[in-house]
Amino acid sequence: MSGISSVCSGTAADSINWVGYLATVYNDTTVLSYNHAVYGATVNNTLVPGVPRDLAYQVSRVFEPHYCLPAGSEIEAEAGESWTPEAALFTVWIGINDIYSLSQRTAPFKDIPSILQSYFDLIDRLHDCGARDFLIFNVPPCDRTPKILALEPSDIRRYGAVTEEFNRQLLNAVEQWRLANVDSTMATYDTWSFFTQILDSPQGYGFVDSKCIGAKKRCVWWDDFHPVSALHRLLAADIGKILGWPDE
Repeated sequence: MSGISSVCSGTAADSINWVGYLATVYNDTTVLSYNHAVYGATVNNTLVPGVPRDLAYQVSRVFEPHYCLPAGSEIEAEAGESWTPEAALFTVWIGINDIYSLSQRTAPFKDIPSILQSYFDLIDRLHDCGARDFLIFNVPPCDRTPKILALEPSDIRRYGAVTEEFNRQLLNAVEQWRLANVDSTMATYDTWSFFTQILDSPQGYGFVDSKCIGAKKRCVWWDDFHPVSALHRLLAADIGKILGWPDE
């Protein structure tokens, strides 16, 4: 969940990630970026155990106490910044760590509806706090990361199938939420297609190949599961185009 005021508060890459690039490079206005995302987080630890600060924690313990708007008003955030519903975009990119755990279960599809129910219950809480514009990211093809490619072929296929089903149900949940909340907008960003395009033709984007690890070697991957900052920069540029922001 994009949300602390520092864009360099820690990333799973060799430098800043897409949030930092989007806020500092691909815009022509003053943009305050609050990045509440936590490395290794799942939607809800009661459904898929992960790190302590899951998305439920980020909403209930970080956002609501400090940034929730009283009905119809503007609030001064703890650092002195303010926001209004018409000038704020809420981006949520979650599910990667859920899928990693689900793919190891005997019935990996079974808990997806419960996870997405919790996901959109949390979206509702953001909406109750004044959020009106959302950008929801689906899950990229992590079955093409070095970490997952090191598994048995059947496990790789299983991982890909869980990702596909999660993304399918996520899109359905987005459509249902739109119908129920006509006062808001909810767009989606297809990270699966973005990553697939780069992994299919890495040389066209300045990378050596789709499997090597190491930023200094012009690889896609920073470690066996996370992309390098250079890919995050490409991601930010693509998101900026969707938002109508200028190129650098």
